[in-house]
Amino acid sequence: MKKFAIKKQQGDKWLVSHNEHPRFTCLFEDKKFIYRRTLTGLCDPAGDPEQIELVQRMEKWLSRCHKEKING
Repeated sequence: MKKFAIKKQQGDKWLVSHNEHPRFTCLFEDKKFIYRRTLTGLCDPAGDPEQIELVQRMEKWLSRCHKEKING
């Protein structure tokens, strides 16, 4: 199983999932990646260094593998 997965939702929305512990998801719209409003599953994604690192890895993966979805 891949560490991250991306799935199309209704409309122009995408759901990114982190499939290892801790599991979390992030919902974003085409060309918009605003994780601070849409991140679920982490207790403190803005203050816990380990969780910040996970979110940064997710952003890096998105920018590397799905650039056309997140860059406007």
